[in-house]
Amino acid sequence: FKSIKSIVRITLAEERPPISWQMANGREYGFFSNVNPNVDHPRWSQATERRIGGGLFAKRVPTLMFNGYEKEVGGLYAGMDLTVNF
Repeated sequence: FKSIKSIVRITLAEERPPISWQMANGREYGFFSNVNPNVDHPRWSQATERRIGGGLFAKRVPTLMFNGYEKEVGGLYAGMDLTVNF
């Protein structure tokens, strides 16, 4: 439910800043929200998805961990319980 396009700046903060998804509905989107096919969103499964551009009736495909960037960002989530910090 979020996708980074590019990194413009990194700011280190003493306290965790609010994020737009969490402010919109904090019960559904945690700070570490990222696509995890093994953990369902409170209202739907994230196990499969329809690819953008495939049309409304496109076949669903398995969702890749961390939007397909598991190799690049998986280490950032090492040791975290992603069922809690979804």
